[in-house]
Amino acid sequence: MDYSYLDTDSAIEQAVRGFENKDRIAVDFEGEFNLHIYGEHLCLIQIYDGDRYYIIDPRSRGVTKNGLSIFFSSSVKKLWFDCQSDASLVYKQYGLVINNIFDVRVLAEVLGFHGNLKALESEYLGIESNINKKKNQQANWLKRPLPDEQIAYALEDVMHLAELEDVLTPIVSSRNLEKNAAFQMRKATAVKKPKPGWTRLGGWKRLSKEEKIYARCIYIARDRIARRFNVPAVHVMDKHLITELAKNRPQSIERLKEKTACENPRFITLLVPALWNAIEEARKESEQL
Repeated sequence: MDYSYLDTDSAIEQAVRGFENKDRIAVDFEGEFNLHIYGEHLCLIQIYDGDRYYIIDPRSRGVTKNGLSIFFSSSVKKLWFDCQSDASLVYKQYGLVINNIFDVRVLAEVLGFHGNLKALESEYLGIESNINKKKNQQANWLKRPLPDEQIAYALEDVMHLAELEDVLTPIVSSRNLEKNAAFQMRKATAVKKPKPGWTRLGGWKRLSKEEKIYARCIYIARDRIARRFNVPAVHVMDKHLITELAKNRPQSIERLKEKTACENPRFITLLVPALWNAIEEARKESEQL
């Protein structure tokens, strides 16, 4: 598949000048989300302007925050499918806000459709994909050069967004759902401050106020080790053990060793004292409640 590879700020700026003559462009991201290294990282931006495909490589040394800002702040309408996590990633990593997003998923949802992009393309456009979605979702988007299969997968996600907008918009209008769609669009594209990672732990809302203090301190302790070794945090300690330790606090370091005996032996010598210090810190904080 033919595309333009944008790996410098000047190349991005030149492409953006061309986008200004377009009514809309289709955009999507590929990222790293604690699968191969520590943290969340923007790895690829794929674009289709109706005539040509583009790829912005945020991992290139020639691409800076300034170059990305030129693209994200541009006035051209940016078609997306489910923009919230992508917009959150950009804000979290760069402190940038994406201008003029139009989320096609909103149109689908007000029509009662809650499937993924490929299912939506099949339902409304009769298009089926032969690309292995699951395999590419778990692929390493950090490596360079990227295999042709991954590039094709990335570009396929922006291939039909304009067609979907053209098909779904009149259906929304015919069912008098424009106001609802506009309201949902404002919600979907609003800038949301990212929530701390510990608040996304399973069962977080069911924890008591005291247990949440322990969970936060334990989460941060695990996170520091993961950051130090640049590995996904789950490689240091399973996230389910965080809430288990928060609810059933070990009363001695020996008991803590027993509870963490099945965790990664590579990190255990650092993990046990770090967790014990976190538990002691949480205990002192909870005593002040």
